[in-house]
Amino acid sequence: MPLYECRCEPCGVTFEVLVPLSAARMRARPCPRCARPARRIISAVSFMMGGGSPPPAVGRSDPSRPEVTSLKVPPGARLCWMDDKSASRFAAYKHGRGAEYDDTVAARAERSAQLGVPAAKNQPHPHGHDHSPLADPAVYARRRAAAARKLKVAESKEIASRPRPPA
Repeated sequence: MPLYECRCEPCGVTFEVLVPLSAARMRARPCPRCARPARRIISAVSFMMGGGSPPPAVGRSDPSRPEVTSLKVPPGARLCWMDDKSASRFAAYKHGRGAEYDDTVAARAERSAQLGVPAAKNQPHPHGHDHSPLADPAVYARRRAAAARKLKVAESKEIASRPRPPA
């Protein structure tokens, strides 16, 4: 639903109204203070397409907004095999700031390359093993067996659906 800004001239109140699209043609809304008709006024518009994050304001930074690369995923949502960088990127996308995260990381990598600083390598887990689901041979074997069974079932269905030659 669109959000409109209205102003009541008699009492001087400016307020916002969520209006269903079916009623969007009505230009006047009742004032919440005096109930007289208040006119819709032109206000700043902000929208985004494609589900990305809005572009950052030029020349300003919002100190109340946390640094995009320091966003955290709740422990229950973090997959065990995620490294810190992957978890941080996942959190940024979940907060609707994924494009900002990618731009920030790319800009930092470019600055580091210009300064001649070597790129950081992904560090292994402190407890020394990989948490990828496919790192466990038993899990990998079960997935391969399931895929083979699925293929066998599909082949048997294909054979059963073929027309039989006349006897």
